[in-house]
Amino acid sequence: MVVQLVNEVGFYVSTAYGLFLNYCCGRPWYSRISPSLIVGALPLKKSWDKWQADENITHIVSLLEPFEVKSFVIGEKDAVNQGIKYLSLPVRDFVGVPTFEQIDAGISFINSCVQSNGCVYIHCKAGRTRSAFLLTCYLMYKESLSVEAAIDRVKSFRKHIVFRSMHKRGLENYFKFLTDSKQSENVTS
Repeated sequence: MVVQLVNEVGFYVSTAYGLFLNYCCGRPWYSRISPSLIVGALPLKKSWDKWQADENITHIVSLLEPFEVKSFVIGEKDAVNQGIKYLSLPVRDFVGVPTFEQIDAGISFINSCVQSNGCVYIHCKAGRTRSAFLLTCYLMYKESLSVEAAIDRVKSFRKHIVFRSMHKRGLENYFKFLTDSKQSENVTS
């Protein structure tokens, strides 16, 4: 009960802080990385129709925990009702790192979007860590970038991303997994 209350309070305080930075300081709510990739914060219902039309969003990857999908956020039912494909990969805020299975599912979903000439909105609560983590993994996978090069690429579009030590370790582990996979493919080829 106490943990749930702390999580709820933390959610609303950090969401309010993000809205303040967006409205008062000009911090972008979302950032386009390529014609097919957008990374950002909560898809807010009050702004969604405009964003979706302006950006031609056809897919959503959400890294929210279930309790973070509030009535003012576009969730799976809302997306499906609008004909938008939706993937939920719940990851704990601040300290969570997506599993390899979640990363692979996210990359597969993003690839299906890109191959159909769609546009995917990859989001978490603030668009700073969980969504940026998945996007960084996608760039390492798709463009064979190193961890640092992939982080730098994301930061070039979204300067306020934040990776703590556990996230950097997770990115390094995924990079090692990719490198080992490519080496074993070369051995068996």
